[in-house]
Amino acid sequence: MAIRKKPHVVEVLENDFHIIQNKIIKAKDNYLSTHQKEYAQAKRAVAAAQKKLASAKKQAARSAVAAKKSSSKAAQNQLKKALAAATLISDSVSEARNLVKDKEANLKTAKPFQRKLTARAKALEAFEKEWAKKIKAEEMARKKRAATARKKRAAQKKARQKPEV
Repeated sequence: MAIRKKPHVVEVLENDFHIIQNKIIKAKDNYLSTHQKEYAQAKRAVAAAQKKLASAKKQAARSAVAAKKSSSKAAQNQLKKALAAATLISDSVSEARNLVKDKEANLKTAKPFQRKLTARAKALEAFEKEWAKKIKAEEMARKKRAATARKKRAAQKKARQKPEV
């Protein structure tokens, strides 16, 4: 059977730390841009709906003029259809405007959160630098202790060999 060596707790924690830091950095990069895209998309939807509303109003005006001139039942029905279409499109414009307001509110709340994510990323980076310094200092201390122990053993060995001479 092969004996598996468990990783040291510090190594596991350091690995988890790097995973969390990468997630925060990715979130920071994508969070604000996602909200900006949603806001731009909602604005485009409003513009398209307003264009449709303008053309529907023009059609309703033309139908009204035609209904006045001819005063036929078909022209009046055409006018009713045009007015109904204009009403439906105006409702969709108001819904799109509400959607834009929601997306704008999300975008406004996303900006402070973006700053928080940036601050967290900086804090994590600073912590990582401090951690690296501590690891390096610990490594240097370990090497120093090992060198001191080697020198001590060599001195003891030399001391034991001297009386023989």
